Amino acid sequence: MNHAKIAAEALRFRMSTLQHTLVDADRFDVDAAATIAVTCGDPTIDGAMRRLGTAWVRAGLEPERMGQPWSEEDGRRLLARGGTDVIDALDDIVRGVARQAAALAAEAALA
Repeated sequence: MNHAKIAAEALRFRMSTLQHTLVDADRFDVDAAATIAVTCGDPTIDGAMRRLGTAWVRAGLEPERMGQPWSEEDGRRLLARGGTDVIDALDDIVRGVARQAAALAAEAALA
């Protein structure tokens, strides 16, 4: 299972749940953010990924589809079964990516 693909789909899904997102989807590189999320070793992100996986399975969704684009029905079932814990997990991934991106930018500025 490709965790970067799962993180990318989770980020895309979270962005789709925000009616007035502050993120320009055309300028935000979801795949790069997902790679940062799964390679940084942040335990909060790791825990969020596990919580998403648990909610996905509890929602009766096929585990191998988690790394593919999530349909509206997938999202509805995921949120219905996982509730606020799913939103919290998605937000933990977003916050973790933001922290890592800021740390990478700070390192680049010092170089």
